[in-house]
Amino acid sequence: MIATLSGTVAEKLSELLIVDVKGVGYGVLVPAEDYSRLLQGDPVKLYIYEHIRENAHDLFGFTNMQTKALFEQLLGVNG
Repeated sequence: MIATLSGTVAEKLSELLIVDVKGVGYGVLVPAEDYSRLLQGDPVKLYIYEHIRENAHDLFGFTNMQTKALFEQLLGVNG
């Protein structure tokens, strides 16, 4: 499990950040608030939620642990 990623914002593509962690680029989906605040070249630490499915492995990143916790609560709501 990936809990956090610390590195540099290498690229910004739509809502996706490419975070360079010692030469490995991770594609991370981030909330609009984090996306607009972070600039290419900025150092960043993201709290990661991994969503693994049969045909996809998505990483959702949050600069704030409380935002990640809220995201996880929302995922648990039925309907």
